[in-house]
Amino acid sequence: MRRTKNIFIFLFLSYTSIAQQQAGLSDNDYLLRYKKAVQLYADQKYFEAREILLPLTNKKYENTIAPYAHYYYALAAFKLNKFYDARTILRQLFERFPDWRKMEDATYLYANVAFAENKPEEALQSLNRITSKMWRPEIENMEYLYLSKIKELSHLKQLYKTSPDNPVIAQLIVDHIQNSKNASREDLELSDQLTNQFNLGGDSNKKPSRKSRKDDDNAINIAVMLPFRLFEFDPTRTNRANQYIYDLYAGMKLAQEKLASEQIDANLYAFDIERDVKHTNEVINNRGFDKVDLIIGPLYPEVNKVAHNFVKSYDAIQVHPLSNNLQLVSTDKNTFLASPSFETQAAKAVEYMVNEKAVRSVSIYYGNTRKDSTFAYIYRDKALEKGLNILTIRRFNNTDDIDAKRKPDHIFITGSEQNLGPKIISGLDKKRVTCPIIAASSAFDFEGSSLNIFNRDLYLIQLDYMDREKEEVKNFRSAYINSQNIAPSYYSYWGYDMVLFYGRMLKSGRNKFRNNLDSIEYTQGYTLDGFDYTNRSNENKIVPIIKYQDGRFIEVSR
Repeated sequence: MRRTKNIFIFLFLSYTSIAQQQAGLSDNDYLLRYKKAVQLYADQKYFEAREILLPLTNKKYENTIAPYAHYYYALAAFKLNKFYDARTILRQLFERFPDWRKMEDATYLYANVAFAENKPEEALQSLNRITSKMWRPEIENMEYLYLSKIKELSHLKQLYKTSPDNPVIAQLIVDHIQNSKNASREDLELSDQLTNQFNLGGDSNKKPSRKSRKDDDNAINIAVMLPFRLFEFDPTRTNRANQYIYDLYAGMKLAQEKLASEQIDANLYAFDIERDVKHTNEVINNRGFDKVDLIIGPLYPEVNKVAHNFVKSYDAIQVHPLSNNLQLVSTDKNTFLASPSFETQAAKAVEYMVNEKAVRSVSIYYGNTRKDSTFAYIYRDKALEKGLNILTIRRFNNTDDIDAKRKPDHIFITGSEQNLGPKIISGLDKKRVTCPIIAASSAFDFEGSSLNIFNRDLYLIQLDYMDREKEEVKNFRSAYINSQNIAPSYYSYWGYDMVLFYGRMLKSGRNKFRNNLDSIEYTQGYTLDGFDYTNRSNENKIVPIIKYQDGRFIEVSR
């Protein structure tokens, strides 16, 4: 009898629950569930958020929050790479709530889904429906992110036929043609046509935005102004185009903890800054930003001017985390390069070859980028200053570019493509040109190349050199894995060292900052080689030069 009674109670409660579900949630309960889901989404708990949001997208709900529930469900699905689910729910949103005031956000997300599914034509059609000018930077940023992965010129041309007014596609076509060694006359004419039509020039990178801030007058306030591209952030991916930015910042956060253990209180404020001058001005003019002591970034010239003006006006410190451009620090005592300039790298490399190899001449070969040619000609200038003869300086395309008539005492190689170094060395071997080589490490693939390529009289300028036996490296790696659940990249170490160093230098205030820099080289207590700003330098003058020896790479000079 008791068992029968229990079954009856169970059935009664079940039917009551079903009846309540069929009746639907009250507006208040609906709102509470929606808010809970959004908080889960903000906490990056996308699966849990999606589970709560799915019932809220039922067709029986027509309240003003329902389209937002659709949108956040689609966002959560997108973050989980559930592209079909995201696409389906967005189509339902378009059908049911065509007048929703945030429809352009949903349309933008739909385009992102289409791109992720490798459907660029559909994505572009979706983006064309967004007419507001304020969306142009975000749209161009997304288009460049995905369309730049297309390697076939024919595919880009096909997209251009369907979107003849698209400047991103035009820029990518021009870049593709200009970088091609075998461009046809027809393609070159197309390149000229598009360049004139869209007034193109320079490289093809784009934009987005966001910010966060809190004040603490008793701490060192550090503004990290880098292109996080938060709108397209996907925590499930580690191969994002700007993954290095997140690696940098993750390292910075661990440095913040290390500084705290040294009784140095530092606040990190992350601002999503790429090329948008208006947004950058809004960030800097925000109440409280005047309390910033140190700016790390930005990366792009347009917005750097805004940050630089702030630094001059408020006597703050600015650090360029990745640039090697000496011009950035030539006019202001408070602006610094965290890495050595090409001038310093070249000077130290020439000095090493002169002192260790007694060289008197050089042949110089470089890759296809502007950065490659810039470094090559700076090396030439530094070699001339040392009295060396320049036998050859030229862009390397194939073995025919190797000058075998005049034998140099040494060769300098710089390139941004990892196969350039092996190609040049192969060409040198074929033409029996043998001499010491010094090269930018970016011209070599350390992971994919046979170690035989390094087993010669070859020296590498490697700014990201890391001694894995170093205690600081081991400790950081362990802490990073515990924090991030993945191994750190070079940028993780670099972000850590930068914030640790500049935090320590600012410990006693900005007025003591220059004196601290000038006192000594700071090479101990950092995962990489450390920092040297002595003699009033505004760039880090440490230049690691390495060589493969006895089965491993060792540092022969810094």
